[in-house]
Amino acid sequence: MTVTLTTQALPYPGVHNIRCLGGYETDQGGTTRADAIWRGCALTGIAPDDHEDLLARGLSTIIDLRRSDEIAHAPNPLADDPRVLYVNIPLFDGLDPIDRMAEETGGQFDFGVRYRLALDTCQENMAAVLRTIAQAAPGGVYFHCTAGKDRTGLIAMLLLANAGVHRDVIAAEYGLTARLGASLMDQLRAIIIDRGQTPERTAQILASEPRTMLGVLDHLDATYGGPIAYLDQIGIDAALRAQLVARLV
Repeated sequence: MTVTLTTQALPYPGVHNIRCLGGYETDQGGTTRADAIWRGCALTGIAPDDHEDLLARGLSTIIDLRRSDEIAHAPNPLADDPRVLYVNIPLFDGLDPIDRMAEETGGQFDFGVRYRLALDTCQENMAAVLRTIAQAAPGGVYFHCTAGKDRTGLIAMLLLANAGVHRDVIAAEYGLTARLGASLMDQLRAIIIDRGQTPERTAQILASEPRTMLGVLDHLDATYGGPIAYLDQIGIDAALRAQLVARLV
């Protein structure tokens, strides 16, 4: 089914694609909370007033999902703020960088192949991120990669699925990046093409189509018995899953 979402985005000039995971109904009749867990980009270029606004919303923990070379190139400007705990967990450690991929299905580029590979092979880091969120100090948690689409998208999917949000809503939430991150994608498009990718392949790399995330959820169903069974397999047990739900719902 087609799902249209209104999202609680943070309209900070100079940064892109920041939103909280609040406002979504769960299968238990609850609603995910605003200003509890945010997803987004690396906050490069955030203005001082917006920096303070994010802290005023209750931010207490930042989880950076990038590799060390990405961080060296564009550090998170809140990383050294003593008012927050900054944690780096390179979620896709061991996978090729985004612009050197060659994932295809039936001769066509398929970003979902990368997502499925990450879920299958980066399980220790997946678990570390979710465990950090579950056990974080009181306050809001912000997790991010560079653009807030891929690594961030997988963690958001697992959090929302664990909370009981419908799969079509999860896929639509993933797709919000096409609108909220459009200006950032334009910047990345020029960089990726400059590195040798064709405009067509670059557009596919930067896309965030809901059907891609639906395919990932199908993979979790077929391979692990669903997102909850996947979480259990990677070490996110019932107690940790309950902590994640309590933080978000």
